[in-house]
Amino acid sequence: MIHFGFRFTTLLAVLFISYGASALSNFCGGARSIHCGKTPSAVFDNGGRLLAVFKQDKHVYFTVSRDAGKTYSEPRAVNSVPETIYANGENRPKIALGKDEEILVSWTQKTAERFSGNIRFSRSIDGGNSFSVPITVNDDGLMTSHRFDQLHVTPSGRVYIAWLDKRDKVAAMAEGGKYKGAALYYAVSDDAGLSFSNNIKVADGSCECCRIASANHGSDNMAVFWRHIYGLNTRDHGLAVLTPKGPAKVDRATQDEWKIDACPHHGPHMASATEPGRYHLVWFSQGDVRKGIHYGMYNAETAVMSNVIPVDHGAGASHPLVAAVGNTVYVLWKFYDGEITRLQLNRSIDGGANWQSTETLLTSSEDSDHPQLIAAQGRVFIGWSAKKEGYRVIEIH
Repeated sequence: MIHFGFRFTTLLAVLFISYGASALSNFCGGARSIHCGKTPSAVFDNGGRLLAVFKQDKHVYFTVSRDAGKTYSEPRAVNSVPETIYANGENRPKIALGKDEEILVSWTQKTAERFSGNIRFSRSIDGGNSFSVPITVNDDGLMTSHRFDQLHVTPSGRVYIAWLDKRDKVAAMAEGGKYKGAALYYAVSDDAGLSFSNNIKVADGSCECCRIASANHGSDNMAVFWRHIYGLNTRDHGLAVLTPKGPAKVDRATQDEWKIDACPHHGPHMASATEPGRYHLVWFSQGDVRKGIHYGMYNAETAVMSNVIPVDHGAGASHPLVAAVGNTVYVLWKFYDGEITRLQLNRSIDGGANWQSTETLLTSSEDSDHPQLIAAQGRVFIGWSAKKEGYRVIEIH
C-alpha cells in the first residue's frame, strides 16, 4: 500500500472540482504569457530547450525556455486565425517532438453546438519560428463532438492522434436508435504530420469527457488507455494497441465495477515499462471493487493486470500521472484538503514492485491546473500552473 489520505467527503468533491478555469491574472497582470494563459503543455527537445504551448484568448501560443522554465521567449501564435479553443485540465493543447525535431501541436477547437468540436493540428519545421496552417484531423465533416485529443509520436517517427468522437451517435439517432457515450477514433501520419490517414475507429462506447493516455508499443505503434463504458453504465478502462491499419488488440484493462450514469472527468495515465508490451498504469475509480487512485502493471499481450496497489483513496485525491525511467517509476497526483492543493509523489526503484513513502512536492492555496510529468533524457520534471504562483517547472530528484 502506498498512501491513504483524508476521510471521504461527497462524491462530487472527488469528481468535478476543476481548477485553472480562469486565467492566472493574479500572477502576471494579464500579459501574453505562459503564466497568464491556460492549460500549458511542455516537452524538452534534444538540445535541452523546454518547448511549451498554452491557450490564451482564441489562440494556442508556443514559447521556449532555455533555462528549464525560469524565463520564456515571446509567445508565438500557432493558429494565426483566432478560433475558440477548449482548455481545461482534461482537454488541453498538446505538444510533441517529431523524429527530426519537428514541433507538433494538437488541440480541440470548440464549435457552435454544445459540446461539439474539431481536432486540430499544426506543425513547425523551423524550430518554432513559424507554424503551418492548422488542419482538421477528424474527416466526417459533422457538427458533433470530436474532443479530448491525444498526440503521440513513436520512436520511428510515426504520428498518432486519438480522440473521443460522437459521429456514430449522430448516425444512430438519425435512424431512431440509441448510442452510449462516444467512440474512440484515431488517425496516423507517416510524414511527420504533413498529412494524416483516414479516421479509424477503435471502439464504440467510450466515456465522453475523460483524457486519453498513450505510450509506445514497439517502434511503430501506439498503446492507448482510456475510460470506457461496459454493460449498462460501468465506467472502467480499456487498453488497445493501435497500428496504421487498425487496432491490433482492444481489451478491458480494469475491473473496478464503477457504475455511474455520468462522465467522471477523470482520465487515466500510462508509461512504458522496461519489458516490451508492459505498461505502468494509474487511474481513479469509485467502483464496488476499488475506490480512489490505483497503480497496476499491465501486460498488453495477455491483457492481464498485476500488482494492483492502492495509491490514495482520500476524498481529495485526483488526476494521477505516471512516468518511468528504467526501473524507477514515479506516480504523481493532486490532493485537495478543502484549503490547500498538494502535489503528492511516490516512487518505486524496482519497477513498481515496492514503493517508498509519499512526499509532498508543491502546494498552492489558490486555483490550480492539473499537473504534468515531463520525462527527458533520464530526468523527470513536473509542470504545474497555479493562479498564485504561475507556471512552475521543477525536477524530481
